[in-house]
Amino acid sequence: MVQEFCETMCYMEPNCVSINFEKQAGGNGKYKCELNNVTHEGYESDWVKEKNFFYHASESACVENPCMNNAICQSGFTDKGYRCLCPAGFKGARCEADIDECSEATHNCKPTHECQNSKGSYQCICRPGYYGEDCHIPAMTCKEAYDRNTSILSGMVTLHLDSKPFVVYCHMGNFGCGDGGWTTVMKIDGHKRTFHFDSAYWSNKIEYMPSGGGTGFDSHETKLSTYWNTSFSRICLGMKINQKINFIVINKQADSLNSLIADGQHRSTSLGRNTWKTLIGSQASLQLNCNEEGFNSMTQPARSKARLGILGNNEPNCGSPDSRIGFGLAGSPDDSNTCGNEAGPWQPDNGSKKIKAMGYILVQ
Repeated sequence: MVQEFCETMCYMEPNCVSINFEKQAGGNGKYKCELNNVTHEGYESDWVKEKNFFYHASESACVENPCMNNAICQSGFTDKGYRCLCPAGFKGARCEADIDECSEATHNCKPTHECQNSKGSYQCICRPGYYGEDCHIPAMTCKEAYDRNTSILSGMVTLHLDSKPFVVYCHMGNFGCGDGGWTTVMKIDGHKRTFHFDSAYWSNKIEYMPSGGGTGFDSHETKLSTYWNTSFSRICLGMKINQKINFIVINKQADSLNSLIADGQHRSTSLGRNTWKTLIGSQASLQLNCNEEGFNSMTQPARSKARLGILGNNEPNCGSPDSRIGFGLAGSPDDSNTCGNEAGPWQPDNGSKKIKAMGYILVQ
């Protein structure tokens, strides 16, 4: 009667497939009934006969363990003779299928996270532009995003400028200006007058085509709020001519590019004419004298002007320069060239030039 009770207990327990029943009551007058979730099949080497115990096993379809991914096999319940209890992250009759919590939106990642599926589970990783234990700290520059390993590939990154989220294309790694993350500020088409030297965009705090900040080194002009609200210690300048891009770097610390240009005051740099010419390549041409370079370079009368660049003159002074390389250009002989290299016929070192480039200004 007691043995039958033990067998009934096993039948009622879903994981029970065998019992060990003590033949004689112990000193306390009670019988020991052990419920097992395996039978001796497959465990013959571990099976030890005890003369005081009665062993009984039912036929189990779980002997060959048809369930996958560490699922629990329970004998009976279905017409197959077993059922599988899947662990978290798996599904299917045999628990053979991974659950993609990310695509099924069953994860608990926060808005500052990205869900990344893995076998049987998922991970909440920081979105590009966020870092910290709970991904709660926003990056303010592409360099910060790169240094914090929140993003190591070039692409769209959410930065926080003026305490507001701002999505921008960050150029990561060494593409020609040195390693690290570079924040896009402006993209200038030398064929257009959008960023002519006299354009108000150099002095105001108004964006121009911010959608252009969402792409890489292409032909979409843009001026972003990073022009006035991003501090830096290095400026990356690039010019694309015939699908080839050349870069140079200015080591300059400032609160923003706006702080160096908007007031119209000249601030010199010391790269040298040969470095500026590398932006253009082998076709670059400048007159040999003057060589005034930096921010807001211009002469009186204004024969040549550059918001960021270098001026050249055939005479041993800066009185009437007729050649220039840079960004935000203006002057004679061609006032329509706003980015690139302009050199008139008066003794330039590599002939007259009218090279209009696609220019890129980034900071770090």
